[in-house]
Amino acid sequence: MVAKEEGGVSPTGYATTAEVMRALGFTPLELQFRPTAVELPDGPACEWTTVGEVPRGPGLYAFTLGGDDDLKVMYVGLTEELWMVSKGRLPEGGARPGQRYGRPRYAGITRQRINALIAARHGAGDLIRHWVRPLSDPPQDRAGVRSRLLQEEQALISQWDLRRVGWNRG
Repeated sequence: MVAKEEGGVSPTGYATTAEVMRALGFTPLELQFRPTAVELPDGPACEWTTVGEVPRGPGLYAFTLGGDDDLKVMYVGLTEELWMVSKGRLPEGGARPGQRYGRPRYAGITRQRINALIAARHGAGDLIRHWVRPLSDPPQDRAGVRSRLLQEEQALISQWDLRRVGWNRG
């Protein structure tokens, strides 16, 4: 069972540990930040490169704050290609810069908002990690994959009360 902060989940995130995240099938990836002058609607941006092995295919991902024994899950999302939300360029080539959280200039509104939130926490000195979890036994059709991803994403958002944290909306 994942421990919650006293009184439940707070806006500082859902309390857990790296051990629990790994038991749930998530793999941690490090972020290497670099300066940028990009301004987003929600504040200053940050740019980063995701470091680590990223599985191919559909899955879930999370952003956390803190160290291994004191993680706070801040956000959970879904993607039909984990490589795109973490690396942005498939190993065989091609790029989709709007799909990269770490390159916010061409990202959609949600990814820009998350980038600005991460930039603020990074600026405050927080350790931020990007976790990925491939979809196990994915359906063969795209609609089935999307349905399973949505179901699993919503289950974690609800279980971890991430709408209360404020990074996940809707």
